[in-house]
Amino acid sequence: MDGVRLRSTLLLLGLVVVGSALLGGLVYLSGPRRVLEELTAVGWAGFLAVAGTVLLSMGAWLGSWAVLLRAAEVEFRWPGLGAALLSGFAISYLTPSMYLGGEPVRAFLVAREARVPMSHIMATVVVERLLAGVALLFFASIGGFFALISPALPLVSKRALGIALGIMAGFLFLAIFSFAKNWQWISRLLRVLARAFPGRGRLLRAAAKVAETEQEIYHAFSHRLASTTLAFLLQITAIFMNYLRPQVFFYFTKGEVFSVPQLSLYFTLNAFLTSFLWITPGGMGVAEGGRIGIFSLLAIPPSGALAYSVTYRFVEMCLVAIGIWLMLRQGLLRLREGRVEVEAKLEEAPPPP
Repeated sequence: MDGVRLRSTLLLLGLVVVGSALLGGLVYLSGPRRVLEELTAVGWAGFLAVAGTVLLSMGAWLGSWAVLLRAAEVEFRWPGLGAALLSGFAISYLTPSMYLGGEPVRAFLVAREARVPMSHIMATVVVERLLAGVALLFFASIGGFFALISPALPLVSKRALGIALGIMAGFLFLAIFSFAKNWQWISRLLRVLARAFPGRGRLLRAAAKVAETEQEIYHAFSHRLASTTLAFLLQITAIFMNYLRPQVFFYFTKGEVFSVPQLSLYFTLNAFLTSFLWITPGGMGVAEGGRIGIFSLLAIPPSGALAYSVTYRFVEMCLVAIGIWLMLRQGLLRLREGRVEVEAKLEEAPPPP
């Protein structure tokens, strides 16, 4: 194992240890018995409702991507598309990168099955992620309004939240506007860099691939607006299922009925947490600690916040396990030198064997 691989492995193991220690410490401080009582209080009906919100969200997400693929005239089989989505989700969930990271893998799997250039599929993934960002921003803006007028939130937190929402909105709408106008600024930047750095040929080839993707994204926003709108509505549905998560869980455990301001406040602060503080695999420990603070604004005790987080994490980890199993079957995950390595070729997808 070379030095780079060793450092990467040690960093990953270190983050897992830190996340596990944080989670264990939070459970200890909150009282293991109280956390267990909260977990058992949800019951089987509540657990099925929790799983239902996760599966409905995933289904709407899958439908949104499928609409974009159909509009781009990409042929696919639903089982294969679902496997690609779960594979990408597994990588994104476990990567400390704001729920991003698995997109190239799911694009690769669909491109390989459909026998089309990967740039063609990657364009639909980029559009889908942009639409998801706008849908998230829509709900986060509602919560941001209630957060800014909430007396329970400190002034410094309100300022940080306002700045974060502004930055997110600025980047999202700048990206959408630039793609809709077909500025192709990414490929242009790569061509400029090709003049200044060695490896000109490689950068120019990358610029050509990116330009193809940018052109496909432009078509999605200019020539396939009806399909893009339908995909956006499905993204709204997926995000709405996430918005309802606290209501579903605490209705079964405590009979709580949250107001729209309360749900919006939680959603926005949790979106901020998962976007900028997802620094351990799966956000383990960090997410739980942040949610304890957020739920305290809704008068939910730490034990309840932990039970909520652990229950949803269990359902999500089941999906992650399925995604990992699917990648093993596809040959994208291989054990080498004591570590798990994702092997996805990010150039042209070859036809399936």
